[in-house]
Amino acid sequence: MAKTMNIKTCLILVAIWAALPLTSAGKTIYVDDDGPADFHNIQVAIDDANDGDTIIVQPGIYVEDINFSGKNIVLTSINPDDWNVVAATIIDGNNLDSVVTFAGTENATCVLSGFTIQNGYQDSDLTKGGGGICGGSETNHTHATILSNIITCNFAWDGGGLSCCDGLIEKNIITANTARWYQGGGGLYQCNGFIRNNIISFNNAGGCESAGGLSYCDATIENNTITQNFSQGVGIVAYGHGTIRNCIIWGNSPQATWPATSFSCTDTDPCFADPNNGDYHLKSQAGRWDANEGRWTKDEMTSPCIDAGDPASPIGEEPFPNGGVINMGAYGGTVEASKSYFGKPICETIVAGDINGDCIVNLKDFAIIASHWLDEH
Repeated sequence: MAKTMNIKTCLILVAIWAALPLTSAGKTIYVDDDGPADFHNIQVAIDDANDGDTIIVQPGIYVEDINFSGKNIVLTSINPDDWNVVAATIIDGNNLDSVVTFAGTENATCVLSGFTIQNGYQDSDLTKGGGGICGGSETNHTHATILSNIITCNFAWDGGGLSCCDGLIEKNIITANTARWYQGGGGLYQCNGFIRNNIISFNNAGGCESAGGLSYCDATIENNTITQNFSQGVGIVAYGHGTIRNCIIWGNSPQATWPATSFSCTDTDPCFADPNNGDYHLKSQAGRWDANEGRWTKDEMTSPCIDAGDPASPIGEEPFPNGGVINMGAYGGTVEASKSYFGKPICETIVAGDINGDCIVNLKDFAIIASHWLDEH
């Protein structure tokens, strides 16, 4: 009898559960400055949102300073993977305040992705910074994810581009930002999370002990291209106690960096494709990605930064042939990594066991397999 009652009870509970409404994973809110949408203003959309919601913003120029106010939401353009969309979806701070402000309590599920963030100005509150993105205060940093944005033409007391962001900062173009504090960072200040696959260029720091690129960032700084930054102070990357690896730090003034740098190009011309026009892909006789043409193209030379990263680093999504070793710079480990050249044409047929793509199966391939034997990815 007891077993019969338990079965009946289970059936009743299953029926009740099936009748319950599904739990919502969060609503989607649409913003368009000149068309039909839920809102025409980003801040109003944020005010309406709750944790778990997603706000999708159509291309346009949104002249406003926005504040996440501690909400763990996703704020994104319609396609963060398309740099033309990112360039056309602009949040303009109008030189009034930080363009984007976080409360400092957000976690990694809070995402800012796919925008051009420009004309921010933060020079009044000395406990904060970040002309483009202010991640909170010096004692309370956001852990929001900052992904695939163009952060440019911002000014701050410190952290011209970003400050106080301890989450993942990935695949951003951080360029032409300015900080004036004597130990400020033109690009980033007090960002202590994971900084990878970014282009950090043409930033300026005016203080006597400042750093043009990054200052006081106790972070893992991995596979970034840090170039053409300027400082009147001590260098380009300064005062941090994190780890730098697989980065290209080249063409800055002055060139100095802290001694924790490993597997990084700091004194060799990396052979960028077209740095004067913002193309920092590495030249390769085997092929580099040409974003303007949307195709692979071959050069007359090959960058020394190809296959020059930490052999223990996963090669990620690098296309074949990739040498089995990650490239340095912002495109290392990505689908746009320049291909490896072995002094002869690329193999027309992939040979089983040829890990590095040199058309030969030998001990080099075995060494690559052995070095990544226990990798999770």
